[in-house]
Amino acid sequence: MTELLDKLSNERKFDQILTYGDLKVDDDCRLMAGGATFTKRGFNSLCRLTSMPTQMVDWLARKDYKTELARFINAELIGLAFDDEQNNRPRKRIFARFREDRSGNQLCRALFSDRYAAVDANVLVAVVADALTASEREQARVHRLSYDGDELLCNLVWPGCDRQVGGESYQVGIAIQTSEIGTLRMQVQPWIGRLVCSNGLIVCTPTGQAVSKRHVGKIDLTQLAADIRATVGSALAQADRALVQLEAGRKVDLTDADRIIIQLGREHRLTTEQVKGWLRGHDATLSEPTVDRVSAFSIINGLTRSAQESELASERTQLEALAGRLVAPRFDGLFEEIAAEWARVRTRASMLSDEVVDSYLN
Repeated sequence: MTELLDKLSNERKFDQILTYGDLKVDDDCRLMAGGATFTKRGFNSLCRLTSMPTQMVDWLARKDYKTELARFINAELIGLAFDDEQNNRPRKRIFARFREDRSGNQLCRALFSDRYAAVDANVLVAVVADALTASEREQARVHRLSYDGDELLCNLVWPGCDRQVGGESYQVGIAIQTSEIGTLRMQVQPWIGRLVCSNGLIVCTPTGQAVSKRHVGKIDLTQLAADIRATVGSALAQADRALVQLEAGRKVDLTDADRIIIQLGREHRLTTEQVKGWLRGHDATLSEPTVDRVSAFSIINGLTRSAQESELASERTQLEALAGRLVAPRFDGLFEEIAAEWARVRTRASMLSDEVVDSYLN
């Protein structure tokens, strides 16, 4: 963890408050003032200030009509500034975020209104580190780190996080995610990892929800630090509770797993490909020596297996969070409640038409 903290603290990033006039671009679609290049997300945020349809911007960029695109953008910016002046509105304040790439080039990575609340990755990770004891912090290990300079997602474990339940080896810890450009919520939540297949799920808890925030308005850093300390301090106990519920799912026998998976995928608005990945993950789960039949456990594990197929860390996190919500209808739910909830899911799944089911299986 200390290596991650060092890396984040040594990055060169800065923010500026700009006006429409400051955002004019040259023929290569770089900022005229300073020459910064836009990242893809940064350029998208620039184009969202204009009235140009997204399809038009994408087409011009794809066909390499940069000069024409720059002219359209600048004309839109001039028009926006003129409208504000004509209507006696105060000059628009735009919160611009910049960072350097490895070659020292300036990148404009996002544009926001001045209501944007910046809590960057280095601040969040430092607050999490402060919530650990000195020995835990020194020995904490970062797993599955995904960081591109803008979005950070990872899992964190430390000594005392190994578990043996029902003959299975697990790890418990916390899942961290944040975005410095507004694409992800800031979250710190308990996490469970199943070592036999490297799957993981994110546990939804009341304390974890207190840290789940959008980067908008005012964020009280003192309160945020207190919420993170509470989340980290209770993470292992809360993950242990969810782990018991997950293992209890082995006793919830189910039939027609395909229908249940398809029903849950539709209820939670997964894409067709995500549902198909879940079906494949479940088939792989049933081939494991310790999984001998269809159950609530096998269906949840199938989802966490499918999450590992994604090349996008944000999608993997989305699916692992869904798996965590499926473990139990509420955080402190008992076995009877878990079994009753799966019975209701099975009933809803039985009403799916064969045509709908076939559309996912073929």
